[in-house]
Amino acid sequence: MLPRSVHLLVLVGCSILCALTACTPVPEGYQFWKQVNREYESRDYKDTLNYLNDVLRTENDYTARAAAWKVVIVGGMARSAVAIEEACDKGTSRVPAWNAGPYKNCIEQFRWRTRTRALDLIDALNEFEKITADSATVSLDLPLPAGSSRRSSMLGRTEAGAIPVEKTFESAVARVVDRYIFLQVSDFVATDDAAAVQTMFESRPVDVPKEAFLVGVAKTLLSAAAVLD
Repeated sequence: MLPRSVHLLVLVGCSILCALTACTPVPEGYQFWKQVNREYESRDYKDTLNYLNDVLRTENDYTARAAAWKVVIVGGMARSAVAIEEACDKGTSRVPAWNAGPYKNCIEQFRWRTRTRALDLIDALNEFEKITADSATVSLDLPLPAGSSRRSSMLGRTEAGAIPVEKTFESAVARVVDRYIFLQVSDFVATDDAAAVQTMFESRPVDVPKEAFLVGVAKTLLSAAAVLD
């Protein structure tokens, strides 16, 4: 995967080339939107958020959809942090005290991530509200992560007192985020039927009432608040 700085240079180069050759200009934000999709499909959620922020710097055809997508990802990250922290907390009761170190570190780390992502979600929601103030519906224009309707086996192993080694554990975190992005979207469309959600997102964008979207965000913030007391 090319560094983000290289991608930005490519985007600038394409714009200059287009201007010099008098080609039909692409809509503002389009190149960043394409990159959002690429990074998301590769499950690089950090760079997905970076490119979503690039889209959101100007008012364009993709701004409202980018604002909603950002809420989806940050919400999924917050919920996954809650789930992992809870799994580590349960796992501590299954191991002797001398072997509890990795679990305590996990609890501390993911409680911090929960706090950070909850604050990020509030910021993303405020941004979303400003952009969609006059909208009654929200367009969800994102593919669902592959395999995200299934719970990660890493959570079950951790709860049972068999936390994976650090390298394996970290690589599994992305799959947990996948799952909670799926659940965040399920809340927005107000159904627990995984098959129905997948069918719904075969054709995008999916428009949902703004009220249902806000209720889904509220559920995520409440779950984070429970972890943080």
